[in-house]
Amino acid sequence: MSDLAQRSSETVQPLPAWKRALFLAITVSLPLLALLVLEVVLRLFGWGGYPPFIREIDRLPSGEMLCLVEHGSFKPYFFANPERPGYTESATFVMPKPAGTVRIFLVGESAAKGYPQPPNLAMSAFLQAMLSDAWPGTRVEVINLGTTAVASFPLIYQVQQAAAYSPDLFVFYVGNNEFFGAYGTASINASGGAPAWALPWLRAARGLALVQAFDQWTYRGADHGKTLMEEMIGQTFLPADSPLREAAARNLGTHLGRMLDVAKAVGVPAIVCTTASNEAGMGPLGEDDTRGPSPDAGTGVAKEMAGSAVSEQIRQALQRTPRSALARFNLGKALAAVGDIKGAREAFLDARDLDTMPWRPIRATEQAIRDAAKAHGAVLCDVAERFRDLSAEGATSWRLMDDHVHPSLEGQAEVARAIVGCMSALPAPLTVPEQVSAALPDDAAYAERFGSNPWDDWRVRHTIRTLLGVSFMKRNNAEAFETAQQSCRQFESAQPAYVQEVLESWKTARPHAGGMRPLTGMVARVLLREKRTAEALALYEIACRQVPQYTSWYLEYVYFTLACRETLYGSLTESDRDLANVGIAQAKFLLAHGNSESGLTERYAGRLHQLRGEWAESIPLLLAARPKMAAQDLVACDQALFMSYMRTGNIAAARALADDGMRNAGPFAPIYRQLGSQLPAR
Repeated sequence: MSDLAQRSSETVQPLPAWKRALFLAITVSLPLLALLVLEVVLRLFGWGGYPPFIREIDRLPSGEMLCLVEHGSFKPYFFANPERPGYTESATFVMPKPAGTVRIFLVGESAAKGYPQPPNLAMSAFLQAMLSDAWPGTRVEVINLGTTAVASFPLIYQVQQAAAYSPDLFVFYVGNNEFFGAYGTASINASGGAPAWALPWLRAARGLALVQAFDQWTYRGADHGKTLMEEMIGQTFLPADSPLREAAARNLGTHLGRMLDVAKAVGVPAIVCTTASNEAGMGPLGEDDTRGPSPDAGTGVAKEMAGSAVSEQIRQALQRTPRSALARFNLGKALAAVGDIKGAREAFLDARDLDTMPWRPIRATEQAIRDAAKAHGAVLCDVAERFRDLSAEGATSWRLMDDHVHPSLEGQAEVARAIVGCMSALPAPLTVPEQVSAALPDDAAYAERFGSNPWDDWRVRHTIRTLLGVSFMKRNNAEAFETAQQSCRQFESAQPAYVQEVLESWKTARPHAGGMRPLTGMVARVLLREKRTAEALALYEIACRQVPQYTSWYLEYVYFTLACRETLYGSLTESDRDLANVGIAQAKFLLAHGNSESGLTERYAGRLHQLRGEWAESIPLLLAARPKMAAQDLVACDQALFMSYMRTGNIAAARALADDGMRNAGPFAPIYRQLGSQLPAR
């Protein structure tokens, strides 16, 4: 080694420990700092976090805060299918809670939401009406938070928010989606497979803007040829011994317990319901588990079948494949046919539990609900057992269910009646004495009051036809599909061509703002065009109850309701004029908050002014609507505007409007020529 190299090596000293530590910290922190900056930038562009389940809009002229149940607030929980998330039905209420009001939040999934029934025929509507009858003079609000396609975990955060809005009672109808809902154990959004303690951490990670942006970047798009039910499946075969079944029950018990703890912390009582399912009507949905018996399984099945009145074919099938859900289901039908209701019930429940695609709750999840209610001091409403007791086969079937887990119209009423019946166990002022609940009107009377109608009956049957047409649903339930198919076709063929066109339009329309346009309103419009005004009025009155207030849909249906009444009766009553005023006030609130992309809010507010004879007040609103409209909507708006010009004596403006339409409206020019013919000579 040279002298120079030797001297250099002797003079180089190692870095002090503190400098090495500083250098390491800077090296590690620079990438983290870069990620932090990127996270902040992405959040500035709207990524990250979770939207509120309940949003405070603004103060009304009365000084109350208008609150909105957000229909799309669960979207971040559907990270694997963000274009097809589950949704909540929009609803509004005010804070502070009005005096003399009992406010109840109904929490759950699509069954609690009332699907596939329209909102006015959901269990929440029945519950609100029954309690209003039970408590004369009390204003009852049942706010439905039911959300499609979610497991129980995301509902914890919904309940935490709802607890801040003066609830008097929580009702929980949860437990149907623990396998295939968002955060379910076998879902495409499968974070639910993790231990319950880890889910809050996973949710926090999923709330990062970086994660959400990455998910969106890698997302390949939805297959709109599939139902949401098909899209949610992550694992298609869960045998009876799958650990995911135990995880589903454990998660449900833990999450429901956390929700009950939230209610207890704010001093609010809770009712916990078991969830009903179609056990005797629908065959297994999953691929049958045809594995042979374990060494002692054959003996066990032989003992079970000893002396039972079943065919030799069923007996042999059970001995060969004791894990077969289909064999158990056939056993249940055979036992029910010979009157062995107790045996049939057990067989049907076994078939449900052995189904390798558990879209229905199983015994373990059902028991988790009962255990959570007992452990946390909640009132248990055992809807599942009530439905079985009301069913001739000993297990729940088609009379009370529309499909696998969603109650029929009669079932919706029975759930509400069961909840009211359990309220005798609640403290005052929530108590409903047993003699009061027993004296309530029957289910049919409530359904008629709410507006049960053949159009919504068809809507439900068509929805079920679509669902039962899914391959795995149809596999063992072809007869149910054919029944729904024939029923729909028979109804459709009996309608005139102009109504058939509406039915087809409703079938092919995409959901908007968290729901489908009410079929009643669509049919009412064509009936009105055909001068069937009385029939149209009845449907418009129902449509008003099927959409949330503070929407252009609500304004539209209020306007046409009042217009039909004016046509039929010659004038509006004072209560009609007050209803028009309510609509106008809601429209002004919407416009003040920029909710007017389509122009429909301005248009129907203007029309409501016209019904009240306030022609001058309608003109600015109709003028504001015009630039946002096209085709028939613009023509209808111009016809209304022309009328207001004529009523206020502004002939020049009316003439200019008609002349412009004759020159520029293309195929609609004849309509403007007809308007021009009403003008005095130049």
